[in-house]
Amino acid sequence: MKPLEFKRPEHKKLNIEIISYSTDDVFFPIGTERSRCDFHTLFFVQTGNGQLEIDFEDYTIGENQMVIIPRGTVQWAKHTDSITGYAILFNDDFFAEVQKQLLNGFLQYAIALRKLRIPIEQDQIATISYYFELLKQEQQGVQNQNQTFILQNLMLALLNKLEGLIQNLPEVNSFITTRSPFQRFIELVEINYGEHQNLDFYTSQLQLTNRKLNDILKQITGQTATHFIIDRIIIEAKRELCFSDKSVKEIAYLLGYDSQYYFSRIFKKRTQLSPEQFRMQFAE
Repeated sequence: MKPLEFKRPEHKKLNIEIISYSTDDVFFPIGTERSRCDFHTLFFVQTGNGQLEIDFEDYTIGENQMVIIPRGTVQWAKHTDSITGYAILFNDDFFAEVQKQLLNGFLQYAIALRKLRIPIEQDQIATISYYFELLKQEQQGVQNQNQTFILQNLMLALLNKLEGLIQNLPEVNSFITTRSPFQRFIELVEINYGEHQNLDFYTSQLQLTNRKLNDILKQITGQTATHFIIDRIIIEAKRELCFSDKSVKEIAYLLGYDSQYYFSRIFKKRTQLSPEQFRMQFAE
């Protein structure tokens, strides 16, 4: 099997690809440079180990771990050693519109909590493996009008299970049935971070006071709502600096800042590097 390339899934009709890996395959291709993913990926590492960089943060991966790489993130496989397991590559278009909202809610939740690497407890390994195997078998089966529907529901069941693991819930109480104020907040941030940095916009939309929203964020993430919004902006700024030719002024404007100086000051405060220094250090 050839190394996995970070391109759109090959199964164009379904917008999804399920792959299993043995020790003779290349689970993560070792790269000399970063790449930006234009599809979502779930990796279930059953054996082996490796070192990944996801959105400029290092992750050590190993046995019985799930790795989530959402669309748009910047990734770099620095090292891998005898990794076996499964990979699911899929596009947004794989899901129906209502299901996309559920998918995005899960992915945004994982990103917000920096839960891009999930350890799978011993009593859950067989269940997670079963989901992947069912998905693989269904994709390889005879194509008919029910295939997409079955794959969609299997994927939603798997994501439902993973969210329960992220939240350490004894019973699954997921984004599919409930949307907490925190989940609604991160959805709003994902849509509006480039236009609205002011906390009042979000509290108005959520019908919460600033104090109540900050209490919710501090309880879950340990940071204020404003800090959370700025963090999301900084992630996007890093991606643009690394993978676009836009000037710092253009990136600042794209992210809602009229003042390049003010944007650069915030960026340096969070990263200890100016935007120009970051681009020199991390750009291709």
